[in-house]
Amino acid sequence: MFFRLLSHCRLVEGAFRAAIYDLNSGKVLSVNGGAADLLIACQARSVEDVLAELPNAAVFQTFLNTLVEKQLGSFYMVEPAARADDPLIAPPKLEFIWLELTAKCNNRCLHCYSESHMNCEETTVPHERWLKLLEEAHAEGATGIQLIGGEPLLYPQWRDLVEKASSLKYEYIEIFTNATLVRESDIEFFKRHQVRVATTIYADNAAIHDTVTKNPGSFERTLSAARSIVAAGIPLRIASIIMKPNEGEVENIMRLCEELGVESGPPDVVRPTGRGDDEGLLPETYCRLPVQPPFAVDPEAFFQAQRVNPCLAGKIAVTAAGDVIPCIFARSMVCGNILHTSLRDVLTGAPLKECWHTTRDCVEKCGDCEYRYACHDCRPLAQGADQNKNWLAASPGCSYNPYTGKWEDLHE
Repeated sequence: MFFRLLSHCRLVEGAFRAAIYDLNSGKVLSVNGGAADLLIACQARSVEDVLAELPNAAVFQTFLNTLVEKQLGSFYMVEPAARADDPLIAPPKLEFIWLELTAKCNNRCLHCYSESHMNCEETTVPHERWLKLLEEAHAEGATGIQLIGGEPLLYPQWRDLVEKASSLKYEYIEIFTNATLVRESDIEFFKRHQVRVATTIYADNAAIHDTVTKNPGSFERTLSAARSIVAAGIPLRIASIIMKPNEGEVENIMRLCEELGVESGPPDVVRPTGRGDDEGLLPETYCRLPVQPPFAVDPEAFFQAQRVNPCLAGKIAVTAAGDVIPCIFARSMVCGNILHTSLRDVLTGAPLKECWHTTRDCVEKCGDCEYRYACHDCRPLAQGADQNKNWLAASPGCSYNPYTGKWEDLHE
């Protein structure tokens, strides 16, 4: 008699334990190392031969029976044919691009990842190069762009770029603005060209919001613009960041978003990038949701996670200096510069390919974890939180020790 996991199941080994990924239900089931060894042994030999060598054969037989009951495995009288190869995943292609039009900003936020302010010196990308880049990115497959900064509305010709993207039939065009400079004519322009808008609100009051932005009056101007944008029927996204000065504002921000009629998830915690790389800014009570079970995964995500970094693959950011980076927060991971080369050369170059293919198999600790294809991974966050700024540092929000199979702050 032979035993195999069913075709919708995969066994992923860790350093101490393993996990069975049920790609039908999406569940990820933890098993101990002995169970994993048994399943691996059953791939090459009959159940009888494997169990004959085990002192606690009855326990392992019960385990196999349980897998059958849970529709995760099956017994076979004749050795089954080898499982078909896993589906091929197409190489990643460009899908989304951030354009940091300027490093200048009329706010001077405490946590700004690009360290923007009004008086910063910058090497600017010529306007014609931005226009050409939109053509190149679209030709490479990009369907979405976000204009960002600094403050993108400080870039004198930002409307030209929107019109160009619209003429190229980009499906998703968004401007991420602090909204303090939005005029009625801008709102009409957004609506005419189907531009989405994103902004940030740090509190439901001027005292705290303006403390974060270091720009008196910014709260009232941002809120007024937000109301006008929503009233015009333009999609508005509010992405809030929590740090020490505003950590008591989480519920207030959520309530304000509800009042505005804008969907908003829980605010993020300040990222350790740029001015945000300051331990004094970390909130004392508010934190990100920790990495913890139960995990869930779908087949596409499971197979993709073995080949690329799902958060990075297909995306690039281009800074005001022309540097190409894999994420707006990955400031040190420069993969090329559009002032010196074509976008195609950057996309096919080794630095960007390596970033896009930074799977959790490459990451410290994660590579030895059985949950590595089920949990989220943010490389810029891990790098920023690491003392040595290591791109392959372990995720800071995970308390699991794959070498002991224990969660430091959870009971299994």
